[in-house]
Amino acid sequence: MTIITRYISKAFLKLFALTFLAFIMLYLLVDFFEKIDNFIEVGATEYAFSYFMYKLPFVGAQMAPIAVLMSTIIALGIFSRNCEIIAMKANGISLCRISAPFIAIALMITVMTFVASEFIVPYANREANTIWRTKVKNKPTELVYKSEQLWYKGKDVIYNIQTLNAETRTLQGIVINQFDRDFRLVRRIQARSATWNKGQWRFRDGIIKEADSSGSYKITPFLERTFDLVETPDDFIKEAKYSDEMGFCDLRQYAQKIISEGYDASRYLVDMHTKLSFPFICVIMSLIGIPLALRKEKGVGTAAAIGISLGIIILYLVTFVVAQTFGYTRVVPPIVAAWFANILFGSIGVFLLLNTRQ
Repeated sequence: MTIITRYISKAFLKLFALTFLAFIMLYLLVDFFEKIDNFIEVGATEYAFSYFMYKLPFVGAQMAPIAVLMSTIIALGIFSRNCEIIAMKANGISLCRISAPFIAIALMITVMTFVASEFIVPYANREANTIWRTKVKNKPTELVYKSEQLWYKGKDVIYNIQTLNAETRTLQGIVINQFDRDFRLVRRIQARSATWNKGQWRFRDGIIKEADSSGSYKITPFLERTFDLVETPDDFIKEAKYSDEMGFCDLRQYAQKIISEGYDASRYLVDMHTKLSFPFICVIMSLIGIPLALRKEKGVGTAAAIGISLGIIILYLVTFVVAQTFGYTRVVPPIVAAWFANILFGSIGVFLLLNTRQ
């Protein structure tokens, strides 16, 4: 590593550390004042510290790209203002060599962000969500599915469950459709609730709809009845996950399972590709920040740099969210939805960099 590379890297890392910590603190401060009243109202203030500590990995992953962009623009702005860029060029140092440390460090931050998003963020989000649901919202350790609820496909059977209580192993609002080998409905069980007890499901307040030999259906109501089904609570519990509580590998396995069962997995496929695409924002922000900072030899002032950085981030996030929405609704393929913003802004960054005065 040359002296120039060390000098540029050191200046960039100092600014990155400062901006990164500043944005994390700002995010947590806003989140704290927004949610502390909820903790106070339910008398759960002792869990507030743990909640915000578990939020740190997620916040760090979200703030890293903003810090990369801002520190890149500010660092190069300072170099330009102090005529250091002119001095480097006068000594035969090209713009590519000046830019290389910024891009290399941004790539390292990308790798670190992906590793954190894969192994740390899902666990931390799961713990933070558990504290919020159980201590603030006073809900049991449960996973509630709204809208489409929880769908599960077993062997010749499809379950539709409104609520799954993982702690008590209880199902609420359950419908079970059982089929024959020709995928004809032979029996439907509907019940208000079902509890796992001694290796069997005990259903309450429901009806059974069974097909007879004539092709019609016989309806039998019941108050309480035990059914010996293959599926256990663990089969349903492992399905009940949120995207932000899973890493790339978990999302890929989950999406493949949903697809194999014949259901639409667009949302999970988009989220899976996003796990890969989002960390690369750091590199893209570096590519955009370098030519913007060098557009004038006198450099960019701190206030202007902050304004430019925030404007670029807002434009990127709007594009990113719109593309994600198109992916969720199957307007575009999941991989396109996840990578569109990166490709667009990355192309803009490369174009600006190639057209920057050498």
